[in-house]
Amino acid sequence: MRQSLLIIFSFLSFICPAFAQEASVLIGKGEKIIGKFKYKDSKTLRRAVVAEGVTEIGEYAFLGCDSLEELVLPSSLCKIGEGAFRECRSLKRLVIPKGVTVIPRYMCAWCEDLKIVVLPSGLKDIGSHAFAYCENLSEISLPYSLTHIGSNAFSFCKSLREIEISASMQELESYAFSDCCSLRRVILPANNKMLGELLFIGCKNLEEIECMSKLPPTFDCDSPLFDPSEKDMYEKISLKVPQSARSLYRKAKVWSLFQ
Repeated sequence: MRQSLLIIFSFLSFICPAFAQEASVLIGKGEKIIGKFKYKDSKTLRRAVVAEGVTEIGEYAFLGCDSLEELVLPSSLCKIGEGAFRECRSLKRLVIPKGVTVIPRYMCAWCEDLKIVVLPSGLKDIGSHAFAYCENLSEISLPYSLTHIGSNAFSFCKSLREIEISASMQELESYAFSDCCSLRRVILPANNKMLGELLFIGCKNLEEIECMSKLPPTFDCDSPLFDPSEKDMYEKISLKVPQSARSLYRKAKVWSLFQ
């Protein structure tokens, strides 16, 4: 049935380009799993709806679907494989269903037109490079349930302006927000869990960092927040910490670099 739909869609798209711009294709009907690389490099998918009942999307299932602008995921979905939507360069918006608790590595890497991502309230983990190089990503709220963000998860998200990370965060890995050149304000977890290396390297427009932990968090390998060539960032950024802990921050490694 799925193959028949794709053949019909391809034929109609050829004889009537307007059809390709408007029609949505239902995929995965009657299936539990959309397999690995299932629609890799498809040029016919423009708007796709994954059928209810699908619980898993396999690794790199939609890799390189350059024409895919809209993808609707079912409420039944529980698991998404590594790189599932990687290089879907035309995808503009993505809503992750509430049953998904882990965003895998490279899930949306190089989705250059992606602007809005809605994450579920029970999400626990965002894997490394999950949204790397999503240059137009401007709207994403990190849920309070989140406990882990992997390395380079949001690297080169050049349109992000503000990020808030709740106290539930247990591990924020290195380079997580590197080269987010529009980032203006960051709220770090209000706990003293170790932070990764060079978290904000290349974030040249960052203006304010808020860290409400009463004990200054340490940094992996005692690394600074910025590259040594960016030492002027410690002078231009406003650091907001609890008033009762100011003296501790002034003495702590990395934090003492702020003016």
